[in-house]
Amino acid sequence: MKHAPLHRIHTFLASSDIHLEHKLGISRQECLETSSKMVAFAKTLADDIEFSPEDAGRSDPEFLIELCAAVIEAGATTINLPDTVGYTLPSEYANLFAYLIEKTPTGGRDVVWSTHCHNDLGLATANSLAAVQSGARQVEVTLNSLGERAGNTSLEEVVMALRTRPQHFP
Repeated sequence: MKHAPLHRIHTFLASSDIHLEHKLGISRQECLETSSKMVAFAKTLADDIEFSPEDAGRSDPEFLIELCAAVIEAGATTINLPDTVGYTLPSEYANLFAYLIEKTPTGGRDVVWSTHCHNDLGLATANSLAAVQSGARQVEVTLNSLGERAGNTSLEEVVMALRTRPQHFP
C-alpha cells in the first residue's frame, strides 16, 4: 500500500441482526468491539479509513448510529452503507442516510458518507442517487453494472444522471 498514490483501507463487518446471528454468530456488542478494533488497527497503517456495516439496509438504525459513532471515534473517515442484498427502496435508503448523518453523534457530519448498492430488485442506481440527494458524497460503482448476484450500481448511469440532472444533486 505504501507505493500507491492514495492510501485507503476499507474494512467491514456485518451489522444486521440476521447476519450477526446466522452468518457470524456474534452479538451486537461483539460487532461494536470488533469493528472499533479493526478501524483502530487500520488507522495505524493509513489515515483514510472506510468502514462498511455490511447489510446496513436491513440493520436496526439505532444500532447503526452506535456502530457508526464507534468506528468514527476509532478513526474511520468514510462510512459506507451497503444495501448488501439489494433489498431497500430508494426512499428507505435515502431516509437511512439522512437519519444517520443527522443522528450519529461522533463526527456524523464530518465523515464522507458512501453508497454501495446491489441490483437484486433493479434499484441500485436509483438507490445510489437517492442517497446522494440525502447527503452521500461517494458512490461505489461498477462498469456496466457487473458485480455480485444481480450486479451493482452502474458507473455510466450515475454519471449520466448527475450530468443531465445536476439541479437535483448537491
